[in-house]
Amino acid sequence: MEPTIIIERAIDSTQCPAPTKINSDEKHLVALCLEGNQVAWNRFISDFGAIIRHAVSWTLNHHGVATVASDDIVQDIFFRLIKSEYRLLEAWDSSRGTLKTWLAVVSRSAAIDFIRTDRTYLYDAMDEHENIKAEAAHLLDMPELPLHVLSTRQKSVLQCLYGEDLTAVEAAKQLDIHPQTVRSIHHTALQKLRAAMFH
Repeated sequence: MEPTIIIERAIDSTQCPAPTKINSDEKHLVALCLEGNQVAWNRFISDFGAIIRHAVSWTLNHHGVATVASDDIVQDIFFRLIKSEYRLLEAWDSSRGTLKTWLAVVSRSAAIDFIRTDRTYLYDAMDEHENIKAEAAHLLDMPELPLHVLSTRQKSVLQCLYGEDLTAVEAAKQLDIHPQTVRSIHHTALQKLRAAMFH
């Protein structure tokens, strides 16, 4: 049997790979795993590890959470799959979708569970916000800021971060954009203010 080659790629906005024809090799591989075949399980990890990792990373990024926890979440997913004699893996229904799609959904759910239950990442967000405030304090304390050089969106981001004292994640939710977009807009806005005031 030729090994299945998984090409590593980012998960798109649908949060899972595009549906494809069910591969009978997938059904056979899962069946072997359910029987406790170690060789099959090793191949399962090799073939589908990238799908799981990408789904986890995409979900964490989408919610503005640092991906440093990705490895722990991925290991937890593998543990869930084999726990209680592969009970979760046995739940995959090939008639309802491909194994790749199902694993992406399982992985996304696991990442969301982590976000909801493990709040340690919030401290990172708070620290980051404090650093942002310290970096811009000398600009924002000045009585006359050249706000006319900023776009409406840039002004909105600064208002959220400084006027409303929101974190980047909170500002992203309020403005309905990605947290990384907030950080990028904030950085650009500060550059514009520096250029207008000191050059």
